[in-house]
Amino acid sequence: MVLTHHRRPWYIYQGRLRWIGLMNDSVQPAMPKSNINTGLLTQYFESNKDEVFTAADLERLFIEQSHEWNLPPSMTSFTFIRMLVTRTKLEKLQIRSMLYSSPVRYSWQGKASPIAVAVSLQRPQAFFSHASAMWIHGLRDKSKHIFLNNEQSEKPRNPSSLVQEAIDRAFQNQQRRSKLTYKYQGTTISLLNGKHTGRIDVETVNAPTGQQIEVTSLERTLIDITVRPAYSGGVPRVLEAYKRARGRASISKLMVLLAKFHYTYRLNGCGG
Repeated sequence: MVLTHHRRPWYIYQGRLRWIGLMNDSVQPAMPKSNINTGLLTQYFESNKDEVFTAADLERLFIEQSHEWNLPPSMTSFTFIRMLVTRTKLEKLQIRSMLYSSPVRYSWQGKASPIAVAVSLQRPQAFFSHASAMWIHGLRDKSKHIFLNNEQSEKPRNPSSLVQEAIDRAFQNQQRRSKLTYKYQGTTISLLNGKHTGRIDVETVNAPTGQQIEVTSLERTLIDITVRPAYSGGVPRVLEAYKRARGRASISKLMVLLAKFHYTYRLNGCGG
């Protein structure tokens, strides 16, 4: 009997090589040939230099701008993002976390501000608070620590009364700090999960860097930093903030807010 050697069809090998290439990030996928309007594409990103993009943002751009930028029909969102990173000034940002997976973000020339990165990391209902709110309201100089607060869901109020032993026990320990933090360009971005208030006194303002953001009001900021001085630079920073707020903050508004927050501990005469 004569044994014959059956060779696999060439397209099987081609398919395997393509699959291996896509699995290996170091292998660049073939870019579709076309006359992409790089001028308009570049103009868009140049006019949004401080914007931070997620992969979903870029995929949305791919869909919305395909016709205007003359993207080839054979291009996919995957090859579009790879093209932007390898052939334009769009760069992947270096955002790191010690305990959690590092989020993937992009910006033009990789120069997005820490505030812009923080905005891209926040949850839909989150807002700037504590040391960040102090800076936005002019109660302190710019901090290397950004705080975003996403409030907890509403919980039943604690009916028990406060006793001295519980106060002593609470103040014997360090204040709890959020472990959900990220590092970017020397700035630490902390995502907090604060007490539920229904986002009382959260307002929309323009940050000193130009972004439109949501932040606690001046009066709420003064309350928050008193409750959590660890997120505010410490007690001396809190004292300095109150000095800077003199003549600007409303005492009556502070009293009303304290009453609404229903803190377990109370300030004598404030009813808060």
